[in-house]
Amino acid sequence: MPHTIRRFIGDAVLQRDRIGESPCRVHSFERGNELYFLKTSPSVYANTTYSVQREASVMQWLSGKLNVPEVVLTAQEDGHEHMITRAIPGVPLSSLIEAGRPVTTLFHEALRQLQSISIASCPFDASAAIRLRELAYLVGNELIDEDYDFCAWPGLATPQDLLARLKATMPDEDLVFSHGDLGDSNIFVTNNDELYFIDLGRGGKADRWLDIAFVHRNLREDVSDNAAAQFLAALGVQDATTKRLFFEQLDELF
Repeated sequence: MPHTIRRFIGDAVLQRDRIGESPCRVHSFERGNELYFLKTSPSVYANTTYSVQREASVMQWLSGKLNVPEVVLTAQEDGHEHMITRAIPGVPLSSLIEAGRPVTTLFHEALRQLQSISIASCPFDASAAIRLRELAYLVGNELIDEDYDFCAWPGLATPQDLLARLKATMPDEDLVFSHGDLGDSNIFVTNNDELYFIDLGRGGKADRWLDIAFVHRNLREDVSDNAAAQFLAALGVQDATTKRLFFEQLDELF
């Protein structure tokens, strides 16, 4: 671990956080009366959206535009990237869903905040072409999530099949600022309904339906088909089912 990281952590005890499916390791620790998180990614992911250095850069760019964790330190050493962030307030939307509380309005507000950010000077490209290039790298280096399931999509048997289909069906894009992994565990809400966002490694310019597709899937799987349908209807625009399918398929191997 780099000296600057060790010095900041000091004698604090690192607690492993096992929530999430990325190859990054996350630990929490207390310093004084504050809670912090240490996130580490292997350098083999340095040119992908799993890179914690990329995530740190995205959050630093978003500071003042969106409620995101404060980046305290970053460092690279011995084949790993490290980042320390200060904990954010609130609870994840997943806890509200587990308690049976409505979250559709909060998801809509999250989308509004994200898509209202100007991308005129955004340096982060998360468009379909970039993400497919990333996926090709992960497939070629056997770094994909092995727990994939193609049952919902006839004609797909291997990761290479999926990659070929995605390349052949890449949509025309209406670019906005996108979280890239928008779901109930990555949005936090305070007692006064203020929203905070975490896990922004995939953030950047991408099609507006990417985040919509993830929210729709989240509601469909964790709440109900009816809640997912109501979420789409409240958008006030025609459903882009083909784009939603594309982005769900794109996410299967991550």
